[in-house]
Amino acid sequence: MEFLKGKLGVCLIAVLSASIILSLLFSAGFLNKQSIRVSDLFYSENKAFSDITLIVIDDKSIQDIGRWPWSRAVFANAIEKLNEAKIIGIDVSFSESGEGDSSFKDAINNKIILVSECKLFKGKECAEWLFPVFNATTAAANIYAEDEIARSVPYQIDGMKSLSALVSEKYLGKESRLSDKILINYAKPGSFETISFSDLINNKNISVKEKIALIGATAKDLHDEKLTPLSSKPLPGVEIHANAVQTIITGKFLHYQENLSVILSIFIISAIIALTLYFFRLTYGIISLIVIPAAYIMAGTIAFDSGIILNLLYPLISLILTFAIIIILYYLMEAKEKKWVSHLFGKYVSPNVADELIRQGKSAVNLKGTRKTVTMLFADVRGFTSFSEKTSPERVVSLLNKYHGKMTDIIFKYKGTLDKYVGDEIMATYNVPLDLENHALAAVQTAIEMQKAAIKMGKTFKYGIGINTGSVIVGNIGSEKRLDYTVIGDSVNLAARLCSKAEGSHILISDSTYDLVKNKIKTRSIGEISVKGKTKPVRVHEVIY
Repeated sequence: MEFLKGKLGVCLIAVLSASIILSLLFSAGFLNKQSIRVSDLFYSENKAFSDITLIVIDDKSIQDIGRWPWSRAVFANAIEKLNEAKIIGIDVSFSESGEGDSSFKDAINNKIILVSECKLFKGKECAEWLFPVFNATTAAANIYAEDEIARSVPYQIDGMKSLSALVSEKYLGKESRLSDKILINYAKPGSFETISFSDLINNKNISVKEKIALIGATAKDLHDEKLTPLSSKPLPGVEIHANAVQTIITGKFLHYQENLSVILSIFIISAIIALTLYFFRLTYGIISLIVIPAAYIMAGTIAFDSGIILNLLYPLISLILTFAIIIILYYLMEAKEKKWVSHLFGKYVSPNVADELIRQGKSAVNLKGTRKTVTMLFADVRGFTSFSEKTSPERVVSLLNKYHGKMTDIIFKYKGTLDKYVGDEIMATYNVPLDLENHALAAVQTAIEMQKAAIKMGKTFKYGIGINTGSVIVGNIGSEKRLDYTVIGDSVNLAARLCSKAEGSHILISDSTYDLVKNKIKTRSIGEISVKGKTKPVRVHEVIY
């Protein structure tokens, strides 16, 4: 489970949490209306079906024929004028008797379809109908307008087929057997052939031979209009029916994306943005917030042409939510790493090195152990034991702190790492935890400046300094209760032994360190000396400063 602690773990947590939460909300129907409204963006305009003609009761017709409601004889006259039409659907309520009923009754034939309207629903059943007073083929005029937008018509209500379903079936000469709700695939608003009712009555070269003639109101005062997914302006009810008829006749049916497919889209979009943030910089993640929605909308447009309306809202929420979760977790993880690095190294490296460690985070430090070439410096106060026996503890501590403080500043100046204080002894390392070019030279320069600083501070303390460069093991060493980031190995021991051999104010370096600094530092060879832990003598050099 270690991988859950890194960036991959953050991305996985973000994908799972965002996707599962959104999938549950989607399945529960949360934001369903808003989701449908957003998916309306996919609607595109079709070409109007040429075999549908709208006979509209517009403002011009009311002005020409007279005040509404008209005598039924006017409609009888219209039926006579439309005698060549294949089907005549009249989207006008005749639920009460009126003037001219007898002439209208005589005009009714098998081409005519009148409308009934369900005024009150109880569940899916109609509790109150308004039926026409005439004995004629009747269809339901109801249009489903969820959140005031007309997106569908019923196939049938309580066994009575809708106007669009019945007109289409009569035109096709067969039963459709469609689902209960038919999503309307709209044509461009205003694109159907439209004839003013008064022009029809006045015989103005009108031909509807073998066509579907739909009669309905478009006059504003008659209030038979609804909003549609395609237009911000309301569309007359008769034109909505014409679009539903066209949808059935042409077979260009629409279906909302399956629930399982929506959930899968949520997971996929979430995973894409997470992988983008995992493999690339934040800039690419921000660009993805534009590219992914654009690509998804393009895919939705293609899917709409195939009759599928993609859910747009939830995948986009998934994109934004996953992005936000990852950024927040990255921030928290980075803050935690900075705190960890600051706690671990803040007192042992220079401020500049500390800042770089904080910037790089845990990636800069291998705590599990690695082998690396490092230069070690040991500085030990000569005669400290006899001095401390003759001096008060308060003065010993005060002086030691003063000297150690100055020496530590010098170590930091040359980008060394303070490994530890052991009483009067100081241990510093170079080339850890960050790589340091010319680390051997930096250690020798540190030693020279330490010796000069000690001389300036007085004759109280004199340092013997030993330096060695070699391969060591670097890592977090200790127990569960106490850990130290340090170096171990024979090369460390040799540096300590050289320190013990150095006289006060002297700097001894090993042959390996000498090889790295010989052209930059003055030295003199003091030959081979025997050191504890080594079976063979080692060649040693003294730094001249």
